Amino acid sequence: MAQIDSAQLRVSLPGKLLIWSVILLWCFLPPNSSAEQEPNQSLVDSSQWRGANTQEDSERSWQATRLSQFGKRTIIEQQGIIKIQAPSRAENDAIVPVSIKLSRPPGFETINKVYLVVDVNPMPTAGVFTINPKKSLEEIDTRVRVNGYTYIRAIAETSEGILYLDKQWVKSRGAGCSAPPDIDQEEHLKRLGKMRFRLDDAADDSRLVQLMISHPNNTGMQKNQLSLLYIPTHYINEVEVWLGEEKLLHADTTFSISENPSFRFRLDDDETAELTAIAKDTEGNVFMHSQTTGSNLQ
Repeated sequence: MAQIDSAQLRVSLPGKLLIWSVILLWCFLPPNSSAEQEPNQSLVDSSQWRGANTQEDSERSWQATRLSQFGKRTIIEQQGIIKIQAPSRAENDAIVPVSIKLSRPPGFETINKVYLVVDVNPMPTAGVFTINPKKSLEEIDTRVRVNGYTYIRAIAETSEGILYLDKQWVKSRGAGCSAPPDIDQEEHLKRLGKMRFRLDDAADDSRLVQLMISHPNNTGMQKNQLSLLYIPTHYINEVEVWLGEEKLLHADTTFSISENPSFRFRLDDDETAELTAIAKDTEGNVFMHSQTTGSNLQ
């Protein structure tokens, strides 16, 4: 067998320093590091940037959602028909309040659907709300998770198929979809699906109806703080609210709606029929709750 000269294995001190410098540099560089690298704008991967999105980034994410949801249909930006309100900076990324105000479109049109979109979330469309045109709800309030600096958008679709949009720029730390639940999963399971209504008188002789649902709305990105294992996805994906025999609202929702979902809307003050809520989740559970509007719902 050929002998290897030990001199061949020796490396000078400057050579060793160079080798170790290269190794250390390689270990500490982020993957695919490049001075020209731009954030990946795919809807799933944008969450990795933890809030470092610009308005241009948000717009690029929105274009993908817009194409999949509305195709090439024209969308009119106009606050006269729909207006969204949300804090400019989120206090809690996992529970960001959103209020959508609706006004009757011109002519004989009605608003049939409202879409709620958080551009940079892994599931951008938080909810699609189908409204009873006879009731013409003027307000829908809820709470969403926000996974970074992003626009939150509300889009109204009229009975004639016209789309109106309003948006609000919101800053957050970018952990809305990965923030651990407020309580452990066992406690959530004890209260899973429990619902209640709350009614409050408003200044304009209407009443605000709030539906609260106890549910973890797990995203699949949260970790159990004891086991450090990921908690499986499990969230409310469908909600209906009935007033007597009439359906007021049907909502198709995703985990972009916050833990313990809450929905609030307005009723005329003289509405006294029974309110019924039906909710379904991604594991096939069906929950139901009823109470008359004349009852003390506090």
